Amino acid sequence: METETPLFLKVKCGDAVLYENDQIGKVLTFVGGSRDPDAPSLFQIANVDSGEIRWIHGEEVIEIVCEYRTSINKPSTFFEQIQQQQQQQ
Repeated sequence: METETPLFLKVKCGDAVLYENDQIGKVLTFVGGSRDPDAPSLFQIANVDSGEIRWIHGEEVIEIVCEYRTSINKPSTFFEQIQQQQQQQ
């Protein structure tokens, strides 16, 4: 019988999470546990409604509302943008 990974272990910086039944906060940073420093146990969040910044325990995370995952593949200069457009034509 496999145990499911706790939800708070899936949370990353930048994610929006639901906590305290009806509050949504953006994860600013986290603190790892003593056994595994990469496993988050405390999250610093900014409440999206009030702007309040506070710490919550991992067990208080009810749901990940929106994940922040991004990769930007953008040319760094105007010259590179022109070259990329010409190659696509």
